Amino acid sequence: MAETILRAPLKVGVVNREREATPETPTWNVVIVTTGIARRWFQDGLITAQDTLVVDEIHQTSAEMELCLALGKRARCRFIWLSATVDPSFYAQYLTSAEVLETRAFDPAKAAQVNVLAEQPLEFLNDRFIKTVMRERRGVAVFVPTRAEVEQIATELGDRWPNLATAFYHGGEPIRVIRPFLDGLVKRPFLLAMTAAGQSALNIRGLDTVVIYDARYTNVVERGKNVLTRAYLGANEILQMAGRVHGRVQGGEVYILSDRDLEFADLRPTAPEFQLAGDAERVAITCAAIGVDAAELDLPVPLDRRAYRESVAMLTERGLIDHGRLTTYGRDVEAMPVERPWGELLYHAEPSLVPLVAVASNIESLHRMTREERQLGGLIVPGSDHITAYNVYAEAVNKHGYLGEVYGLPRHLFRDEDIERWAEERGVLVKAIEDIALGAASVYRQLELPLPAKLPYGDRKTLEVFADLVAKIMPFDLVIDEQTADGREARVSRSSVCGSWGAIAGTLRYFADRFGVPRASIEGTQIPERAIRGYARRGRPQAVFERQRRREGLMVVRAVEYFGFTLDRDVEPLPSPFPEELADAARQALVQALLAGETPHPGQGKVRRALERFGHYWRRSGGQLSQARSEELSEQIAAQLARVRSWDEFIGARIVLDPDAAIPERERHRLDSLPSSVFLYGDRVPVDYDVEQGVGGIVRLRLKEGQARRLHPNDLPAFDRPVRYTVTRGKHEAVRASSLDELRSGLRTLKSAHRARLMRAGRRGRRRRR
Repeated sequence: MAETILRAPLKVGVVNREREATPETPTWNVVIVTTGIARRWFQDGLITAQDTLVVDEIHQTSAEMELCLALGKRARCRFIWLSATVDPSFYAQYLTSAEVLETRAFDPAKAAQVNVLAEQPLEFLNDRFIKTVMRERRGVAVFVPTRAEVEQIATELGDRWPNLATAFYHGGEPIRVIRPFLDGLVKRPFLLAMTAAGQSALNIRGLDTVVIYDARYTNVVERGKNVLTRAYLGANEILQMAGRVHGRVQGGEVYILSDRDLEFADLRPTAPEFQLAGDAERVAITCAAIGVDAAELDLPVPLDRRAYRESVAMLTERGLIDHGRLTTYGRDVEAMPVERPWGELLYHAEPSLVPLVAVASNIESLHRMTREERQLGGLIVPGSDHITAYNVYAEAVNKHGYLGEVYGLPRHLFRDEDIERWAEERGVLVKAIEDIALGAASVYRQLELPLPAKLPYGDRKTLEVFADLVAKIMPFDLVIDEQTADGREARVSRSSVCGSWGAIAGTLRYFADRFGVPRASIEGTQIPERAIRGYARRGRPQAVFERQRRREGLMVVRAVEYFGFTLDRDVEPLPSPFPEELADAARQALVQALLAGETPHPGQGKVRRALERFGHYWRRSGGQLSQARSEELSEQIAAQLARVRSWDEFIGARIVLDPDAAIPERERHRLDSLPSSVFLYGDRVPVDYDVEQGVGGIVRLRLKEGQARRLHPNDLPAFDRPVRYTVTRGKHEAVRASSLDELRSGLRTLKSAHRARLMRAGRRGRRRRR
């Protein structure tokens, strides 16, 4: 491909965190780069319209890759893209492809026998199945969603069947642990348990049987946050996994363990699932680096505009962005090869803290670098996951590492046998240690400091200095008494060495519980209250509207704040007439109070009813009716209060919101004519209209549980927008779903949870009868 495009001798080079750019790099005409490097080159204007971008495995989406696609379109680059399993229609349209070439390498004579069974992995991998594997000398790959399940399967079967070669592979393991399988050195029978990390990139010699557990953990974007959610496998994943043997191997077998009614023959590649909408901060920094607004980028997925605006405001307040461009401080932080919070800490860290910050900035989390069973005695610093994780790496370097070079660049290297034995004893993942070594070396090069051969251990004294630096800068997410600044609950992670109460600075991670409700957990470092008080700031007086038992009306609030948290709050009535410096804020507070329906204004009832009608038309229009936008209504009310100078003038002011005057009669009639219910299985089912972030208008069906269990796509009428489902269950929590598959999954979870409650109640009852 490259020879055809260039028509010149190829000079090929690789640039990534291991192999950095050199003076020879500009002479290469084929450069293989990671998405992170490509994004930086786009920001620096090094990739232009003269360049051709070849995107391999384009179905493996990430926020970085999606940004690169948008930046490549902006630079007017030519795209050539490849994928083994994806519906090409989206990319063909998005990248304005001149031609899409679809090829198949499938031998019908080697089609695998596919079985769909409603069983759990270890239930299926019973003695009967393993005896068949041993007798027929088969090579088996088992795909399950978590590293704990992967290790459990390999360990249990290996212990029970000593003559069966077993191993496991997941994102925390180096590829060398299964190198013998890839090189064909392991003879059948064998069983290799893997997560999705091995679904497309690994070709295992001798493989003829694939077992697929129909479950995955994926990031679902909700309100600008990536929420880790358990879901069924998509068609693309199943086809990738089954494709290891289906159509490739004589006598192949595929077992799909699922409680869905799956027809493997009907599965077709689907459009990709994008991640960028959950990383508004990365988009904001990238846009500021090249001096554009996100609206000017043709992103492959709608961006959460509210989350983007909040990210820009936060970065502006922190001094990284000014008037839409990176500041000098912002450029210095963005140049660090780590995430923005750690980049800020590196910028401000004293020399004594550089080893800790440089290493910790490359540790995803203490939980992700260790196994479920771990022995970290002597390394734990109570109150800091950051320092504890750093100590784990420091011990690996100090006891089993040495300073070496890779591609001519200094890096901590480890003696294979020693580090693997130590990792087994400590319950640490070797791959995590090696990744940290790569990242730490990159940070030291950026800081232009020599990489130390040995690392000092962290202790209580280190925690005191580090916590003070974090408290001063506070680049992380902050939780105080298990609550975020906006009042959401955030539990301390189970694997954390921090206590539950007080302030913890770290990384919030969102996950969906078994009912699909987003929850948050945090790992990090505890911050002493004296440090928080020491760096708290007394805010400027603010005019707010408050409605409490002892007071109602406009108040002056003077607060002591610390990065979004109010530590102290003094409140007193706002003088009337309004002080000049607070007059605008007072009027704005009155506008918000009117919109919230909280004022004693004589026209409040009429305003509330008008707002309800505007909201009704806004939802039915799918968010397209500009006259009903909340910003438009706020501006109307603000214009009517522009001359108000006192509380009495506000009470006497005439405030009018008229939907009939603002929205044409024809448009109102069209929206009112949309159905409010549909006829389903002999009953009327209510239909609600709403606007969903990143999607637009939706309809929501409010179903009874029996209706939901019988629901079939052919029974639903056609709607002009996506359908969502809500199942109401009396006093119990409702089940909400975005698709029929998700709805059925929620109902099954509901059933099993109900059965478990009955069993627990039965056991309690028997104890009482004794």
